[in-house]
Parts: sequence; C-alpha cells; structure tokens
Amino acid sequence: MPARRIVSVLCTLGPSSLNRGTIERLQSRGVDLFRINLSHTPLERVAETIRTIQSFSNVPVCLDTEGAQVRTGTMAADAEVHDRQHVVLTAETIAGNASRFTLTPPRVFENLKPNTLIGVDFDGVVLLVLQANANGVDTVVLNGGRIGSNKAVTVDPAPVLPPLSAKDVQAVKIGLEYGVRHFALSFANSADDVKQLRELVGPDSTIISKIESKRGVRNIDAILTETDEILIDRGDLSREVPLENLPFLQKAIIRKANIAKVPVNVATNLLESMIVNRKPTRAELNDIVNTMLDGANGLVLAAETAIGSHPVRTVDIVLGLIERYRRSLEGFRIADLLDGGSVLLPSPHGEPSTPSPVALSQDSAARRHSSRYPSIEIDLETAMDVEQIAHGVYSPLRGFMTRDELESVLNRHRLPDGQVWTMPIVLQGKSQEFAAFQPGQSIRLIDQRTGESTAILHLEDKYEIELENVAKRWFGTADRAHPGVARFMSKGVTLLGGPIEYLGPASVARSPYQLTPQQTRMVFDIKGWTKIVAFHTRNVPHRGHEHVIANACERASADGIFIHPVIGPKKAGDFTQQAVMGAYERLISARVPNALLAAFSTYSRYCGPREAVFTALCRKNFGCTHFVLGRDHTGVGGFYTANQNRDLFEELGDIGITPVFFDSVHFSDEADDTIESATLGDGRAISGTAVRDLLVQGQAVPDWCMRSDISNWLLEMQGSGQPLFID
Repeated sequence: MPARRIVSVLCTLGPSSLNRGTIERLQSRGVDLFRINLSHTPLERVAETIRTIQSFSNVPVCLDTEGAQVRTGTMAADAEVHDRQHVVLTAETIAGNASRFTLTPPRVFENLKPNTLIGVDFDGVVLLVLQANANGVDTVVLNGGRIGSNKAVTVDPAPVLPPLSAKDVQAVKIGLEYGVRHFALSFANSADDVKQLRELVGPDSTIISKIESKRGVRNIDAILTETDEILIDRGDLSREVPLENLPFLQKAIIRKANIAKVPVNVATNLLESMIVNRKPTRAELNDIVNTMLDGANGLVLAAETAIGSHPVRTVDIVLGLIERYRRSLEGFRIADLLDGGSVLLPSPHGEPSTPSPVALSQDSAARRHSSRYPSIEIDLETAMDVEQIAHGVYSPLRGFMTRDELESVLNRHRLPDGQVWTMPIVLQGKSQEFAAFQPGQSIRLIDQRTGESTAILHLEDKYEIELENVAKRWFGTADRAHPGVARFMSKGVTLLGGPIEYLGPASVARSPYQLTPQQTRMVFDIKGWTKIVAFHTRNVPHRGHEHVIANACERASADGIFIHPVIGPKKAGDFTQQAVMGAYERLISARVPNALLAAFSTYSRYCGPREAVFTALCRKNFGCTHFVLGRDHTGVGGFYTANQNRDLFEELGDIGITPVFFDSVHFSDEADDTIESATLGDGRAISGTAVRDLLVQGQAVPDWCMRSDISNWLLEMQGSGQPLFID
C-alpha cells in the first residue's frame, strides 16, 4: 500500500479542468479537495458546477467566497492606462474601457474619498481619487499599466466591508443543499468574520480562513482560535505587503498555525509557469519544498489547474514533491538523490526503489575468473529468463528458484517471505547434465545460440522434483496436450537454484523495441505519465483488442497505455514478431495517440491465472499502475474457465498494480460498433482464430472485425514473401 500523504492538495477547477476526464484523473491522483472560486463563478452557475463535480467524483467540494474584496468589473477588452490619464470608476455595471470601468461591490464607494489610493491587480496600476460620490469617483493615474476583467483591487486606506457578499450568502446556501461542507472565507480580517460564516454553515462544516490582508495578519492569533484551517493567499497579501517581506511573513504565519495546531495551506504562484509550460521552473520547485519544510499542511493550485494547459501534470509535479518530502523526513543519502524516475510510479515489486540490474562490472573478479567456472548450456527460454531477472523485470527475484521458493509459489502463490509471486522461474535439466554440480559452486550459463557466457549462477540448491505433481500445481493439469505442460515435462527432473550475476546479452539480433524497466520509467517520466495501463498480447490487433485499448485509459483514468506484445518463442500458428509489432504501429497511428509500444522478450507458459498475475507483476516492474485482463488472458485450449483470473486476483488482494477487467467484445450491427458483453446475443463474434484463418487463405478481414488498413498491410506483407505465422 502507498504511504499516507502528509501534505494535502487543494485543486481549483475551472475551464481547463471542469470536465469528466480531468476530474476523474485528478480524483485518481488522490486530490483532497476541489475548490470552486466564487470570484470567477456566476451565482447562476454555482449549483451546476457543484453537480458536475459530484457526478464524476466523490472528492469533497470547497466553496471559496468572494469575501470582503474589491474587484474590477467586466472589461470590453484588456485596457492600458497611462500616467496622468484621468479615469472614472463607477458602481454601474458596464463593459469597461481605459477611461471608465466598474468596481464591485458598490458599497466600496462609500469608503472612497479624495486622496485615497487604488491599486489594480499585479501590474502596478495606481490611481489617486480626486473627487468622489456614492456612485463613482474621478481618478488620475499615478502609475500606468494594463487592467483586466474581474481583477483584484486594493484600497488605501482599506475600506471596512462585510465578510460575506450577498452572492456569497446565496452561494453558501446552495452549497449546503448539495452537501458541501468545506468553505474558504476570503479576506478573513477578524475572528468575528469567521464567526459570521460559522453561523451560516454550522458547526459540522470546515472553515478555511484566508489570510490575505494586513488586518488578517494582525488578527491572526484570534482567527486561529475560531477557524478550522487557514490559507495564506500570497497573491492578495502581496498587494498590501512588500514582496521582499512575503517569504518571511509566510514563515511566521505557518509557525503560528503550527503552534496553534491549526492546519495551514499555502496558495498562489506555486507552479504558475505550468499554466503554459509542461515543466516548472527550478525556483518554483524550491519554493514548494521550502514551504513544506516550513510546516505547511496543504498546497493550493489555482490558475494552474483552473485555466492552465496541463492541470493533471501540474498536480503530478506537486504530488511528486510531496512524496520526495515525505521520504526526506526518513533521511536521504546523496546517492538516493542521483536516481531518476518518477516517485509516483509504483515501486518495483518487493523493492523500495527502481530495479537495479544484477550485473557484473567489467573489472569484477567474478567476471575475470568466470572462464574457470564449470558451465552448462541454456536454451532460448532460459536465456530470456536470465535477461529479465537481470533487468529487474522479475523483481524481487535475483535468480532461479530454490526448492523452498518453488514449493511456496506452487502452494501459496507467494515467496517464502510472503511477497506475492505466482510463476515458477526455474533452471531445469536432465539429471546427467547437472550431475557434477553441488551447492556452493559458481556455474557459467552459456547461451546455446552463440556459445557465449551470459551469466554466472551461484548455486545454493540442487534438487529433484516429481514432474506430474509439479505440473498439476503449476498448470492445473498434467495433460501433455497443454503446450506449457509439454515443454515442462520434456526438460528433466533436476533443478538448480540460486542468484545470478549477469554478464550481458548474447550477440544475437535483438528487437529494437525492447526496453528495460529503467528505460520505460524514464520515458513515462518524460511524457509526464503517472497512471499507465499495460496491455499484454501475443496477436495482431482486431476490433476487440482495439475496443479494449481505446477504453482502458478512460476506465482507469490513466494518462497513457503501454502496449507490450510478447516476442519470444511461440507455438505454431502464432503471428510473427514483425506482424504483431507492425500491426500495432498502425493501430497507434490511427486511434491511440497516448501509447508506448515496446516488445516483451519472454515466452508464454499458457498457465492461465498464474500467468495473468505474473504478467501483471512484470508490468508493475516496468512502471505501470494498471493491467488489462480479458476473459481468457494467457489461457489455452479450454484448460481454464473465464473467471479464474479474476478469482485469483481477488484472492491475492492488493498487489500494487490494479487489474482492469474486460468481458468479451463483440460487434453489434444495431450499434454499428463494438460492445462489451459476457454473452454474444445478437452480436457478431470477433475471433482471433477467424482472423488467422482468413489471412492464411489470403483473404481480407472484414472491417467490422479488423481495421482495414491493418488487414491490408498484413496481406501485403504476406504477399511480399514475409511470413505472418510461426511454422
């Protein structure tokens, strides 16, 4: 289970994020609170906005009031004013321009007197009141700049305004009707302001008092006695306090809140650059980390997620910093800080950090003396196992299984230390082949394809097994008609167990698509993916596969899909590696832009539910968070029932990667589309066997069954003399 997050994330929703896809993805990240900014939400849209959020998420909603603040009205367009220009400010609702615009609320004009200074937003516009009445004032520009719609305004001397506007009161009542129980009080200037909101929302609501004025800072001690939480709004506060003082003021307020044991949140400009850019600045990262080190309990994203181009990516950056901060409290070594990769991806199975290859350095004594060790030849499948062990694909395994490990996996689906593991990974041979070996020896493993040494096995255990007994527990059958059983039963009764040291791959042609877990994690990090669905396959994609791939990300609220076909030895009649990879390239180009295609250099054991869990754990080690499972994943020949995969996942519980189950996919003539259903009904079956039969005969596959550009490409490939199938 992931560690509990120690700093909360409050996320403002707006035009960029107020939609189902983004809300569901933000919820899947564990965002703690969705904020609605009433300063930018018309009263008539408050109920609709709450309903939208609640229909797609169970994350609590927070209404952030307008409060005792002054803002510009609507501008016809951003206006620019110049020094010594005269500007009229009015209480009337108009489309403003550079010579005349609205201030709200209207009662602010009761406080505007000659010689009052008015500052507009962050651009440094300063106006001096020359003449005033209850409906408007004449001003002169002391410092020019741009003025936009609904921008915050500061008045000196500060006016005394009620803590809640009429709109706030109505919006809060609407929120209460919809079950909203979190309310942020903007410009909380006194404890009495907090009490007034408390009377409206009741004792069972959470009030977050926003400290964003000098008065609020001066009254912070009293506010802390009445509020549930505070929020330091650095934006509005910086209009009243010199920017250079703000970092020190933030530290002082956080310290006071910590002493009072009142949670304190910090907002404004946390990741402002990411409104446009995919990556933050170094200064922003330092600011957030130092804010947490100061003692902040929550971080608030505003424009970054409300109007920014990368709302989910922005949240991921914050969550990654929070996780690194949590780990830092346990103590970092400098070496830890040199490792790359996202901390939001799942840790390798059974490991605290990214998998490290079990490799020997070039000057290792074992490598230098390896030629002196006795040796055995290993077949292609075993050589693949060596490579995957070495690269951490089979983490936490560091070698071939001993008797205790094998028995534990066969009987309990777990290693002896209790970690879930379902697949026997064994070095198996004939008794006479292994007769000379004894525990304590080091043995060179030689790839029979090239005669090259690929690893050194440090032998810890040598043991014999009863083949039929093991087969029944491993495959659920000892029937040699099962291809996995047939392979296992042909290899001998003696097994060697122990850790390996990797000498490197044999000098044979490798698929350029092969990526290690370190490489996929690096690519996921560069892409900004933290929720990734893995798709395991050994066939070319038909419309059923296409349906699953296209829907998997939405179902898992994921950022992308990792399409990972098996390219190792297959049974006769299976599609070749070239056919499978080329077909998926075309599918990705046509329909699945958020996909990474890579080859999985392993082989099918065809052992049903055991292999389903095993292939999921391997993808966890590659950095994936979810794994697609169809009704007959890794099964063969009717040896396993449709529900066995789901049953084993439920029995094992949380394994650190979430299964995404799909029923059978059929084509519906009525819907003119693929549909998912446990029964065929009136639909047309989409069959991999039928696809294969048509292609063998040189016939095009109907478009309802396979995308025509893929079918045509496969026929062209076959027509050019390239094999589509394994002989």
